[in-house]
Amino acid sequence: MIKHYLAGLALACVLPLAVADDYTAAYGQCMDKASSTVAMSACIKAETQVQDQHLNQVYKQLMGKLEAGQQKRLRDVQRTWIAFRDGNCQFHVQASGGTMAQLAGATCVMAMTRDRAAELERVLSPGQ
Repeated sequence: MIKHYLAGLALACVLPLAVADDYTAAYGQCMDKASSTVAMSACIKAETQVQDQHLNQVYKQLMGKLEAGQQKRLRDVQRTWIAFRDGNCQFHVQASGGTMAQLAGATCVMAMTRDRAAELERVLSPGQ
């Protein structure tokens, strides 16, 4: 019981931090209004879609700048990364347990997607 309480408390402390860096203002506003795990889940789902669209846009731009061999390599790496992200975030769900487990997994997917887009942006525009 205490273990689940502490895990929930830790997640409750971390979720507001996730609102910061490179998330949309709409996500921050949504999370500010969310009063239940269902509402938070909806906010995370909507922001994940935004972050995924951004990742896809950057990926396509980068693919357009690469030679055929590099495109194949990026495609292979991206597929490996997706498998890693999904497996890693599923682990978070299983490790967290309790009512906050799904939020932990969803937040993981959202954050890793955002981070991957930023990583590809650095490759696309080095030094910026």
